[in-house]
Amino acid sequence: MRLSKQPWKKATLTRLIFSLICIMLPMYILSAIMNNWSIRTLQSEISKSMTSQVSQYLADLEKEFQRIQTLQYDCLNDENLNRLAGIPESLDDIDKMQNILRLQQRLNAIKNSSAYIQDVYAFIPGIDKNVSAITINSFDRQEYVALMNSPLSFESRVRVVKNKLFLSVAYPFSLSGKREPLFLIAVELSLDKLEDTLQSMKNSADEGLILTSPQFTLSTGGDAAFDSQLVELLGKPQGKAGAQTVDINRNSYLAVTTSSDFFGAVLSKYVPEDAVFQPLAQFRRWFFTLAGIALVVIIVYSLYAYKYIHKPLTKLAKAFRKIEYGDFSVIIGHKQNDEFQYIYTRFNGMVEKLNSLIDQVYKQQILTQRAELKQLQSQINPHFLYNSFFMLNTMTRVGDYEQLEQFTNQLGEYYQFITRSSSDEVPLVKEVGHAKVYTDIQAMRFSNRIKVRFGELPPQTEHIMVPRLILQPIIENAFEHGLEKKRSNGLLCVSFEKDGDRLLLIVEDNGGQMDDLQAAALNRELNSHDGTVETTALLNIHQRIRMKFGPRSGLHLEAGEQQGLRVIMTIYPKDGGS
Repeated sequence: MRLSKQPWKKATLTRLIFSLICIMLPMYILSAIMNNWSIRTLQSEISKSMTSQVSQYLADLEKEFQRIQTLQYDCLNDENLNRLAGIPESLDDIDKMQNILRLQQRLNAIKNSSAYIQDVYAFIPGIDKNVSAITINSFDRQEYVALMNSPLSFESRVRVVKNKLFLSVAYPFSLSGKREPLFLIAVELSLDKLEDTLQSMKNSADEGLILTSPQFTLSTGGDAAFDSQLVELLGKPQGKAGAQTVDINRNSYLAVTTSSDFFGAVLSKYVPEDAVFQPLAQFRRWFFTLAGIALVVIIVYSLYAYKYIHKPLTKLAKAFRKIEYGDFSVIIGHKQNDEFQYIYTRFNGMVEKLNSLIDQVYKQQILTQRAELKQLQSQINPHFLYNSFFMLNTMTRVGDYEQLEQFTNQLGEYYQFITRSSSDEVPLVKEVGHAKVYTDIQAMRFSNRIKVRFGELPPQTEHIMVPRLILQPIIENAFEHGLEKKRSNGLLCVSFEKDGDRLLLIVEDNGGQMDDLQAAALNRELNSHDGTVETTALLNIHQRIRMKFGPRSGLHLEAGEQQGLRVIMTIYPKDGGS
């Protein structure tokens, strides 16, 4: 199965970034919704606050002026005023003066009852006097007539006469207008106090208030053209007070208006939107700052994921691809002490083990091929074959049919084992049996010169699976290089020992002089890792045993007690998985 080229680029980094965006995007959207909702709520609350302030101010002003008007109406019943206006001819000068002074006290009490009162006047045509809380002047017919021209209503209205504001009431009030009143009481309102009150309603220097009616206009600003344009744009409010936005000279203003039937006037309060919602700009800046921080977090997280997750994964994936293409020399490193370092370390260990296993399998195949070659060579070994035929001929000529039958059976078993068994491993009992057959054949051949002692294999070791042809070649080596040279008294000993968890197979002969130095040299050749050393039968067997049963197993050569070579084969069955 072929892997697609660089499949990891389609998943890891993109999914990590996408997952972070999916986590943060709902939070960002929710924050935006909450921010906009908070701004709208705050705008609404500010508008309501301004509306409430203006309405409350105008309501308080109406109550104050209604109280003043009540005092004004009470004064209509003043006894001194009615005497002076109704029966002036019945009073002498002293009585008139006394009544005037008592009237002044009453008017002064009214004046002092409110800071909005500049002065209180009583216009009395009968005595041709204008009596105020402070002064007594001659009757002012012109001002009297102007005040008399108020709307025909029982309620007094604010009037503008000679740039002054008055609350006036006449007695008696004639609906026909044909009869002149006996007197008129006028309360002059303090323009300065009204303007001061409007100024006190300003919460900041940017705010402004306008109290306007068809007769007068009071404003906290100094721009009459601006005030006129604003009043025109706002118009007369319908019903309750309300807030609206107007644009003047490319500037937006939040304006609140409320009207008063008592004054016949409209009170307007305005403030630039920039000034009202300036605190909200801070919220917006914080929101965009947080949005920027979130974007930076995503970028930093992406770079972090790319450096510490995506790149290590890419390096690991590329290393696997090299392994896929057969490059087992790859080694990857990681500086950080994290999970990737552990994965890389295990990966390197895996590659090292793969190299070792591949090397072992390769060597095993080479050694197996050489063993098979050696086996084929032994199959067609003319020396062994000729000797076998000569023995058959001799036994036939002398009529030794009993040994002839035994010899032919052994010869058949020998060639059957080396020609028909295709398995690389056989049970130890079969390997020992094959070696026993070969030994018996050679013992029959050299019966007058060589004696053989072949021990019994421990029954508990018979099932152990071993590489083929590991014992017979050692015995063959003993005959070829030692015992064949003996003219008499040759001895071959094959024995087996079970020592704890190890099994010893010992082959010893007395075929030649062997000292410790020669044995040590042979052992060095067996344990040499130099690939240039010629692979002999003993080296082949030694390497195959170690590959099967581990480094503790193998061959060991030493000088024997019979003045020959002693070969000890050590096998640790547990190390080989048997």
